[in-house]
Amino acid sequence: MWQYIVKRVLLAIVTVFIVIAITFFAMHAIKGGPFDKEKASDPAVIKALLERYDLHRPLGQQFFSYIGKLFQGDLGISMRNGREISRTISDSFAVSAKVGGYSVLVSLVVGLTLGMIAALRRNKLIDRVIIFFTTLFQSVPGFVMATLLLLIFAQQLGWFPVYRQGNPSYFLPVLSMSLYPIAYITRLTKSSMLDVLADDYIRTARSKGVHPVAVVAKHALRNAVLPVVTYLGPMIAYTLTGSMVVETVFTLPGLGLEFVKSIMNRDYTMIMGTTIFLAIFMVFMTLVSDLIYKVIDPRIKFE
Repeated sequence: MWQYIVKRVLLAIVTVFIVIAITFFAMHAIKGGPFDKEKASDPAVIKALLERYDLHRPLGQQFFSYIGKLFQGDLGISMRNGREISRTISDSFAVSAKVGGYSVLVSLVVGLTLGMIAALRRNKLIDRVIIFFTTLFQSVPGFVMATLLLLIFAQQLGWFPVYRQGNPSYFLPVLSMSLYPIAYITRLTKSSMLDVLADDYIRTARSKGVHPVAVVAKHALRNAVLPVVTYLGPMIAYTLTGSMVVETVFTLPGLGLEFVKSIMNRDYTMIMGTTIFLAIFMVFMTLVSDLIYKVIDPRIKFE
């Protein structure tokens, strides 16, 4: 297994480097720059700003200079406010991780439960209701769902307050970020559970008089949950680092909102920092989900 882990880590390093290169050159290929909207249009001031952030050098030199600083753990400072990128990411990730952690927990518990119910009550009324709502939640775009929740439950009905620093309310953001994963996990669990329930060892367990709850919990669910584990890694990485749409709609001071603001402000260093952080976290969680496979099903062998 250690050989597999080493291979995956090396592959992860290559993947992250490719992401860095693509992001860096694509970002500079777009017309305009981070200081085009500066009030001080004095060429001397603009020149000083370009020199401060190494933007006056050829693009290739800028790239290798950035990589060199990155190996030293230096993500640079923001081109808009002069704040360290690492500190900004740390502060904003704390908010995103809190909301995302609740969302992951809710998504897993509700999604697995609804998936099992739909599989065990196939073609019944409750199954049709579950599939209807999961299809609806998967079809509606995230920004539409977040906006509807905000308008209906916060502004019209007033049941939940809008997020504020002094009085944070996480219910609506968590609900908004959970609806799509719940729908996906529900359908994934149902499909996998139906396949597992048709296997011979399930029929054997039932013929031996094993309690129905034990058949589902001990035998069926353990194998049916494997496809969910595959989805779990990327979902956790995406959710914990913050949904750009949800954080923008609810004005959560998380990593997703910082990423959106950095794009709007053409803040090159912030764009690179958040992209690198997300890429590393995504690769790491994918590796963790693969290793969890081995824990759930010891028959799986890594090559």
